[in-house]
Amino acid sequence: MKQAGLSGSFSLWQAGQRMAPWRAYRKLVGPVHPVLRPVLHFATALLALLGLGRFLGKAGDLLASPYSRDYGEGCVLAMVQLLAERGSYFLPMRDYPQVHANYPPVFVALNWPLYELLGPSLAVPRSLSLLATAGLLAGLFLLLDRLGTGRLPAALLALGFLAPWFVQTWAGLGRVDMLACLFSVLGLLAWERDRDRPGWGRYRALPFFWLAFFTKQNALLAPTAVLLDLLLEDRRRFLRALFAFLVPLLLLFGLLVAVTGGEAWRHLVVYTAAADYEWGRMAESYRELALVAWPAALLLLAARPRLDGPRRPIFIYWLLNLAALATIAKAGAAQNYFVEPWLATLLLAGAALGALPARWPAPAGAGAVLAIVAMASLARPEADRLPQAIRRPDRARDFVALTEAVRGTAGPILSENLSVLVVNRRRVLVEPFGLLQLTRHGLLRPDRVVRDCERGFFSLVVTEHRLREVPGLAACLDRRYYAWQDLGPYQVFRPR
Repeated sequence: MKQAGLSGSFSLWQAGQRMAPWRAYRKLVGPVHPVLRPVLHFATALLALLGLGRFLGKAGDLLASPYSRDYGEGCVLAMVQLLAERGSYFLPMRDYPQVHANYPPVFVALNWPLYELLGPSLAVPRSLSLLATAGLLAGLFLLLDRLGTGRLPAALLALGFLAPWFVQTWAGLGRVDMLACLFSVLGLLAWERDRDRPGWGRYRALPFFWLAFFTKQNALLAPTAVLLDLLLEDRRRFLRALFAFLVPLLLLFGLLVAVTGGEAWRHLVVYTAAADYEWGRMAESYRELALVAWPAALLLLAARPRLDGPRRPIFIYWLLNLAALATIAKAGAAQNYFVEPWLATLLLAGAALGALPARWPAPAGAGAVLAIVAMASLARPEADRLPQAIRRPDRARDFVALTEAVRGTAGPILSENLSVLVVNRRRVLVEPFGLLQLTRHGLLRPDRVVRDCERGFFSLVVTEHRLREVPGLAACLDRRYYAWQDLGPYQVFRPR
């Protein structure tokens, strides 16, 4: 009896502890409780719309500017150029062009018709990325609504996707990431809608996952999350889904490898794996994401949703993205590595929000959405800025001079800015970062480039830092070329 009494007293004490916050909450907000949620939603909508306005302003600047400071945009343009001229951009790197084709064909192929029709332009890949971002917002809203978030919170969280500095400064670039994320979200949405369909009807999501892979070959986290969810639920269904996903994917990839004479395998797998890692960046990057995403993590802890049904694959997807962020230590990685973890965080926050009303008063959910959007909007405001060559191309004198130098040079050009070559209809002979990485890992020798440098083959050389790190090139440039001009971050050389 004594033990039972102690147990009862402990239960009453626990209940009192649970009730104490609610008494304090009611005393604090009780008088304004009926209007608190609309006020919080209005404040969140205002913040989200301000973020949308900032994003649209940056999108307009990117579409209007003919210049690029982003190395990867030039790589995409170089691949489109090769596809248009050679019919393939997966080419042997023993001779020119020595371009590491590190992206699968979907995004590059979408650029190709407009490249042929309108000529080379940064506006085309940037427009495609912006269209993919718009589709991603719509898909995110629909998926959040399916997760039980509620239409207004789902819309606010979807708009909140644009708020962080890394989405603001990245989504409008002519890169593959936003399209890959769009296909991943559409796959998750289709899977959620069809999860209870009988037979093969539940696998209609798989083509979206295949498209994501053939846009960016490491876009495998969403299908992996779905498959792991099935493994926990039903092993037979898991094996059927694994077969349905992997066999067509491997057949399509095998066809790509066969058509390109094995070069797609070398470029997308062997060459891409040959990378240096700067492990010191990893902890710093996790802190960066935590700074933006901590309100969403608190929401998850507060809601403590049951991780079953549609919430479980989202939770697995989030965990996989947290683990994959470690790859930001890879040389050449940039703020795009934050985009999918942030997307997964918003999806998990939406799933948790659907479970919140059972534990917390109604305005708490609105407050959580406000905190998520506010923190994403206000964290690192100094990083939310495009280069001057994008914001004010009329004042980008260095880029104007670089463009004139490229246009006025008749012979071959070796340049670290690949965009300026393609946009001005000059052929890309060498992709410097790929050359540097493959040389360091013994997969390529720079002999051809160094030999041509020694004989003064290049009429113009535009360096930033990568070319001078290629073995033999720095000494050759110092001996056989003279520094003609310094143009912003670039040093321009001509033969002596």
